[in-house]
Amino acid sequence: MKLDLVQAVLALQPNLTALFGPHLSSSAQIILPTTANFSDHLQQRWTDYNAPSFTLGAIKPATEQDVQQVVRIASANDIPFFVTGGGHGISDYHAFHGLTIDLGAFKSVSISKDRSHLTIGGSVKIHQLVKPLYEAGRELPLGSCACVGVIGSTLGGGIGGLHGHRGLMLDSLQSVRIVTADGHLLQASRSHNQDLFWALRGAGSNFGIVTSATYTLPEISNQGMYMNADFMLPASANMSFFRVMKEFEHTMPSRLAISAGIIYNRVANQPVIAVNAIYYGPLEEGELHVQAFKALQPTMSNISMVPADDIMDAAYFRSFGQDNGACTPNQHINIYSMALKQMHSPTFESFFANLVDFWREYPGFQGRWLLQRYATDGPLTVPSPATAYGYRDAQIYMNFEGFYDDTNLDEPVNAFLTAARDDFSKVNGYGRMAVYPNYARGDEGPEAWFGAENLPRLAAVKRQYDPKERFSNHIPIPVHWP
Repeated sequence: MKLDLVQAVLALQPNLTALFGPHLSSSAQIILPTTANFSDHLQQRWTDYNAPSFTLGAIKPATEQDVQQVVRIASANDIPFFVTGGGHGISDYHAFHGLTIDLGAFKSVSISKDRSHLTIGGSVKIHQLVKPLYEAGRELPLGSCACVGVIGSTLGGGIGGLHGHRGLMLDSLQSVRIVTADGHLLQASRSHNQDLFWALRGAGSNFGIVTSATYTLPEISNQGMYMNADFMLPASANMSFFRVMKEFEHTMPSRLAISAGIIYNRVANQPVIAVNAIYYGPLEEGELHVQAFKALQPTMSNISMVPADDIMDAAYFRSFGQDNGACTPNQHINIYSMALKQMHSPTFESFFANLVDFWREYPGFQGRWLLQRYATDGPLTVPSPATAYGYRDAQIYMNFEGFYDDTNLDEPVNAFLTAARDDFSKVNGYGRMAVYPNYARGDEGPEAWFGAENLPRLAAVKRQYDPKERFSNHIPIPVHWP
């Protein structure tokens, strides 16, 4: 009976091979949902929480013309489609049922002969750029997680340790090639399709499929040697740690990046605070900026100079480059996130105490609290109206990352973290909920994703390039605002 039902459902679905096959290149792949180990043929998602369902199958285009044809045919037949690049998105996609367009074939990396520009394909991940950039003596404000898609990250802002010095990834973006909802292949830059290029930089998932992107490359800092500092602090140092982080609010050097992971050690039955600080300059300068952490009497510490192509692996006592959950696919990860313009220490201290209680009440919860403090010097060199990104003045990006296997914990985790997000939103300096678009859960709303000041213009660009909302699966821009 169950098999009959499956066959009946499949009979109602479009025949992908007949519909798309004659119009695609010989290198394109059509993967039906009945294919053995179907998901293994696709880019794996980082989290299975509220994941999309590719009930119609998948197409892996091999050329830009393939992408155009897939979009045209899918749109003409009202087939919903979902675009996958790096696979590290975390938003709520549970309502999506349809076709996935997997960009796995778009993985080219090319640095110009004069080393001034980089051009990459739509599925290139951060780890694919680390060595080529280092060998070319160049750098970009890449994020800290090696498996994240570069273009997807860029279109949502592109934060990272170097952005205090170099600006956001989207500030280095010079042009893109994009297939829009009508199947046209366009170039967008400061001189071509300027409104589209403005909107792509901050809300880029809403307008089409970026097949390639070109970036400007600055020279590498300090001849490619960065200072890496790691500290492990006991739970008893939490108030002092928050005080130190608060003190950086007005003194954060542009070349310094601080991240911290607050986790629970189940063996010791105690939380610990792991701090990583990277200074993109000489050791003698960098050490001065981390003295406050050394003064907290860490139980472990390490300060060393590291080549740029090793900095991701070196972080957190060389544990971040290992299997710590940042790149392991198909985990159950329930994430809440926010951007903060200011740090309200009492709220941090109160949440720390509540989080410890929650860890102890729910032993199956392996969640962690991630803080990223970056300088705003680089982002603020570009006027906010120049792009659609709404948080150039954000000083802290914060994630509550709920790792656990037991889905029965979803309800208590959601209740606990929703309340925490509401508490932080009251004191974040924006007067409303604010979230980095790439960290968005999906329930925060357009003002939280893009800022109210950007929405009228974004809605106008949406009406021009995607009036039927084909590209509205991820943090969708309304076609009318207000």
